[in-house]
Amino acid sequence: MTVHRLQKHIPRYDLSQKLIAAGSMVFFFVIFDGILMYLAPIVITNAGISESVMGLILGSSSIAGMIFDFILCRVLKVTHYRRMFFFMFVLAMSFPLFLFGGKTITIYLMAMAVWGFYYDFFNIGTIDFVERTSEKEEQVSNFGILSSFQGFGYLIAPFAGSLLLLYIQPGPHMLMALTVPLAVAFLFYIFIVLRRAHEREEYTGVVRKNVFTFFTEIELWKKIWLVIFPVLLLTLALNMIDAAVWTFGPLFSEHIGIVSGISGGIFMTAYALPPILVGWIVGMIARKFGNRRTAEWAILVGSIILAFVGFVNSISLLVILIFAASFFWAIGWPAIGAIYTEHIEKASSRRKEIETLQDLFTNMGDTAGPIVGGYMAQYLGFAHSFVALGMLGVVIVIFLFFVTPAATALD
Repeated sequence: MTVHRLQKHIPRYDLSQKLIAAGSMVFFFVIFDGILMYLAPIVITNAGISESVMGLILGSSSIAGMIFDFILCRVLKVTHYRRMFFFMFVLAMSFPLFLFGGKTITIYLMAMAVWGFYYDFFNIGTIDFVERTSEKEEQVSNFGILSSFQGFGYLIAPFAGSLLLLYIQPGPHMLMALTVPLAVAFLFYIFIVLRRAHEREEYTGVVRKNVFTFFTEIELWKKIWLVIFPVLLLTLALNMIDAAVWTFGPLFSEHIGIVSGISGGIFMTAYALPPILVGWIVGMIARKFGNRRTAEWAILVGSIILAFVGFVNSISLLVILIFAASFFWAIGWPAIGAIYTEHIEKASSRRKEIETLQDLFTNMGDTAGPIVGGYMAQYLGFAHSFVALGMLGVVIVIFLFFVTPAATALD
C-alpha cells in the first residue's frame, strides 16, 4: 500500500535536472559535514581537552553563526545561491584544516567559527535556490526533496566517520579522504552554475530576522507566556537535547564500538535514521491529536526512552532504544513547525516577531546543547548523561502540560 501511494505521488514532483543536481550536491556536502560533526568531539577530547570545555567549544559554533547571520544580512544585499554556495565550499575546505591542524582551544574556536559561517551560507543558499528556481506551488515539495537528500547524507555520515577513525588517524590522510565527498559536491555545484534554466528575475531575497526584535517588541511579551512561550520552550528543549546527543553521542558510540568489536558509528546512525522514516505518518498523527499535543507527547516519550539508554548494557538494545527515542523526536520536529505556522496564520501581522523568536530559541538550544552535554559527559559519565538528558526533557514537557491551556490566540 505504501509503495502504491508513493508511486502515485512521485509524478507530481517536477524533478528537473537542476533540482536533482542540487539534491546530489546537498547529499555529498552533508556527508562531509556530518563526518566532521561526528569527529569533532572525538578529535577535541583526544587532544586532552575535557568534555565540559569541548562542549563549550562546540556550542561556540552556533554563537558564531548567529553573529555572522546578523552581519551578513546587512553586508550582502543579494543572497544569490551561486554566491552563497561558493562561499560555503571555500570555508568548508578550511574547517578540517583547523580541526585537525591544531591542539589548542583557540584553534578549535576558530574551527567552530568557520563551521558556523559555512553552515549559514548553506542554509541561505538552499532557501535561495528553491525560492529562485521553483514556482510557488512547487516550493514545498522541492524543499522536501532537498531535505530527503540531506537526511540520507546525515544518515551515512556517522557510519562513514567511524570507519575513517578505524583505519585513519585524524590528520593529512583523513583530510584527503574528506575531500572526496566535498569534491563530488563541488562538481554538482559546477553543474548547477553552468546549467541554464529559468529563474525568477524579481526576487525579494531571504527574509533576514533581526535578533534585537526579541528585546524591543515589548507588546509581544504581554501575550507570549500563554501563546508563544510553550512552543518556544519545546523548540529550545528539542534542539538542546539533539545537540547534546550529538556532543557526547559520538564519544559513547566509539566507546561501545571498541567494547563490542562492531563499528561504533552504528549507534549514531540509528539515531540519524528516523527523521527519514516518519514523514509518512506525522500528518496522520497530528490530525488526530493536534499539533501541540503531538509535539509534547513525542518529546515526552522520546525523552523517557532516552533515559533508559543509561540502564542497559546490551549493544543491540542500546541501538534499538536510541532509534526509538529519535523516532519520537522526529515526530516532534514537524509538529513544532506546524504550531508556528498556525500562529502565523492566526496573526500574520506578527509573522516577523514569531520567526525571530523561533530562530532565536533554535540557536539558544543549539548553543546550550553542546555545553550541557559536555558537562554531563564529564561529571556524570555517558550512561548517567543519557538519564539526566532524558529526565530534563520529561520535566519540561510535564511542566508544559500544567501551564499550557487548551486553546490560546494571539489576536
